[in-house]
Amino acid sequence: MNKMVWRGLVAVWMAAAAGHADFFTFEKPERAGPEMVAAGFLYVDAEDFDRYGGWRMDTQFVHLMGSPFLMATGVGKPVDDAVTTLAIPRAGEYRVWVRARNWVKDSSPGRFQVAVNGAPLDREFGAAPTDRWTWENGGTVFLPEGKSTLALHDLTGFYGRCDAILLTTDADYVPPEDTEAVCKERARLLGLSLEPAFAGDFDVIVVGAGSAGVPAAVAAARNGAKTALIQNRPVLGGNASLECGVGVNGAGGNHPGWRESGIIEEAGWIRAELDQINYSDAFRQLCEAEENLTVFLNQHVIDAVMENAETIAGVKAVSTLTGLISEYTGRQFIDCSGDGWLGFYAGAEYRHGREASREFSEALAPETPDRITMSGCIMGDDLGYMTAFRSRKTDRPVEFVRPEWVREIDTLESPHRTLNDVPGVGTWWMEHPGDIDDALHAEEARDELIKVTLAFWDYVKNKSSLIEKAEPYELVRIPILDAKRESRRLVGDYIVNQNDVEAGRLFADRIAYAGWDLDIHHPEGIYSGEGGSLDFKNNVPLSSVPFRSLYSKNIDNLLMAGRCLSYSHVALGTVRVQSTLATIGQAAGTAAAMCADQQISPRELGRRHISALQQELLKDDQTIQGIRNEDPDDLARTARVSASSYQKGGDEEEISFVKSIPLNRVRSAVIPVEGLQTLDAVRLYLESKSPAPVTVPVRISAMEHFAPQSPSEPIGQYGITVPANSTGWISVPVAAALPANTQFLQITLPAVSKVDWPIMATRGGPGGRAYDDKTVSGEFHALTIEPRPAAAGFKPQNVINGWTRLAQNASSMWRSDPAQPLPQWIELDFEHPVELNTVQLTFVTDPDGQRPTLPFSETCVKDYELSVFSDGEWETVLRERDNFQRHRVHRFKKQNAVKLRLTVSATHGAPSAGVFEIRAYNEAPPRF
Repeated sequence: MNKMVWRGLVAVWMAAAAGHADFFTFEKPERAGPEMVAAGFLYVDAEDFDRYGGWRMDTQFVHLMGSPFLMATGVGKPVDDAVTTLAIPRAGEYRVWVRARNWVKDSSPGRFQVAVNGAPLDREFGAAPTDRWTWENGGTVFLPEGKSTLALHDLTGFYGRCDAILLTTDADYVPPEDTEAVCKERARLLGLSLEPAFAGDFDVIVVGAGSAGVPAAVAAARNGAKTALIQNRPVLGGNASLECGVGVNGAGGNHPGWRESGIIEEAGWIRAELDQINYSDAFRQLCEAEENLTVFLNQHVIDAVMENAETIAGVKAVSTLTGLISEYTGRQFIDCSGDGWLGFYAGAEYRHGREASREFSEALAPETPDRITMSGCIMGDDLGYMTAFRSRKTDRPVEFVRPEWVREIDTLESPHRTLNDVPGVGTWWMEHPGDIDDALHAEEARDELIKVTLAFWDYVKNKSSLIEKAEPYELVRIPILDAKRESRRLVGDYIVNQNDVEAGRLFADRIAYAGWDLDIHHPEGIYSGEGGSLDFKNNVPLSSVPFRSLYSKNIDNLLMAGRCLSYSHVALGTVRVQSTLATIGQAAGTAAAMCADQQISPRELGRRHISALQQELLKDDQTIQGIRNEDPDDLARTARVSASSYQKGGDEEEISFVKSIPLNRVRSAVIPVEGLQTLDAVRLYLESKSPAPVTVPVRISAMEHFAPQSPSEPIGQYGITVPANSTGWISVPVAAALPANTQFLQITLPAVSKVDWPIMATRGGPGGRAYDDKTVSGEFHALTIEPRPAAAGFKPQNVINGWTRLAQNASSMWRSDPAQPLPQWIELDFEHPVELNTVQLTFVTDPDGQRPTLPFSETCVKDYELSVFSDGEWETVLRERDNFQRHRVHRFKKQNAVKLRLTVSATHGAPSAGVFEIRAYNEAPPRF
């Protein structure tokens, strides 16, 4: 039985009020009825109201303002009342204090009334002469003994907010204003203890359960560490969750064959199988499967308990709903909070904003440093979609008047911003200016995004070219969660910078890779005018992530993953996306487990045991550029491999053409040449409609990877003449040695008028064609080379050569002969009896593009079985049906085996069985 316990789940998703039945809202069940703990005082938390009506509970800022609160999210239309019933133990005159916030001081847009027993108090709240949370005096009211009602009556629909109502018979009492004092007074009046309750001792504590935090926690638990995952929301996933729904992107969209694998690939296929948009349930399934992992929801870490100035002993967290404090102790800590809060509390060195260009010689950095960061966006409609608002079409004209406290947008149409139709939902470039601190002033940042949405809608309705079409549309929904992009970045032993990224630098201590563009958004946000939505967005090659950027420079047992990595502001543009951050989280979790087991620091692990960490990551299906499986415990590496069949390489005579591509721009072909040491000649098939001969320069380069902007080493430039009005093969003499580690050749032709370079019929395999900054995987311009690379095809031996990506190594998989029907088998012969109890299989799940969706990858093996040969007989040890995952780990009773056979009886559609890797072990957990 699964031993994982979900703690702190005291909130649920409940159906919302009438008129908003298309979404769900976050509510607190088991509301606590206030009691008169201190004589003459009743303290009523707004989130403890019996009914929220149209008000919504917001827990994002508990660590900054002290507690959750209710907010009237009516998009300019007053919402239904929130109502509760009180038991008044003694009749009398009670002074009413209301903790509220006037979130736009000069305009007071969020005004509301408090009604007692149906009669409104003679004051509008949310209109104090300050924009800070404050207690507002509501005067006195007579309350009879027995039942009384309180109601929050919204007056505007513009995000009025109420934290608490305090009733007291002490006419001279004035509640405190300081946040810490408010928390203490609340505890006194409610009879709550602020002494931390011990929540457990762990090997590894992960703070934050987004797309980096969940893989970090799962990896630590899988590697034998007793792990806690502390999350300040009611669901897992962070920006990728049910609440926000931001897409999970990474290197795969820019670099064919390089979608991130490992835990995030597992989650992606679970999400596809569930047919969901977001990752909350997929992450939940992964966490529930780990007995070493305990998840604590709705817990916001508010402090670090230090053993000394360099060592964390534990963390304190406050329940975002009850205010109760818990303490967790541990040995290794991973900050995946996004804002770097754990590092901040522990005294870790950090950065906020843009470095000066001179610091790292970054051409894209500003001349002088500043505190500008990328804005987040308000996202989510609680159905898992990424939206910054929702609008709907009505059957009548709908007027929209921009509130005077909302900044006007003068220009919207600009680079990367288009309005092709009346938008039904918002978009990723609805951002505030980057001078707002998304960490320390998080509520203000979110509020500014609400204003941005209203300014955008004003532009659509009243200024854009869509005015007539937009007339019947109304704005009905604005989310309240800020899906952030950047705030603090914790400093590690190394800060990765623009030059590292653009050079595709391979660090010796690399543990993951990045391949998103250098993508930094405009510092003025939506108000940038003709500047558009981006500061810059430059194509870059695959770059590696050094382990030294995953641990703190000055806190000995602190690792970090997520957007609080040790990267410069510019370099963060390529690594900040969620699929990439997930692999970094997996690396951090694996490292933390190793450190906890060996009782060493991450720095010592990186200096003395980096190879062991890299090999463990490979074992867990993480790809690290240029590093192959060299695990001495893998029994498969020395086995003799055979198969029932395999797909062989084609011959030149089989070449046929499917379409012609004009040389109207620079175009190139990238072909695999793994194992080739010399290049004698290249032959190109070209079609010319020119009435005269054309001289064409041919540039040839060597590459290790097939990807845009991937580093290449020039071999030479050669001239050829294409005859007039001709079609046929033209030879390019080369006679050159190829650099070591050459995996691909890139043959590039310039733009040439009236000359076409046809595309050959696809035969599979790595590589493809490229133009501009685009790549087309699997499509090849017509060419051959001499000598031909060894026709390795997809030989059985490939499953033990240590590689698991065709984009990294052309001979990294076995594929059965598609002309022969399934089932097909592949077999490892150990040539003498070995003990084994674990088999790891890596299948082919189409690593191009971003996160997977249904239908399942047709290349993935669906039904299979594992058999061992012992004492002259075959015995089936496992049968698996309906698999859809790339990486599977199967453990079974120890076997004495001479041979191991995988038999594939079905795929998800492909005619061939495809396997990247087979590993075999005799191991007992924990691994370390």
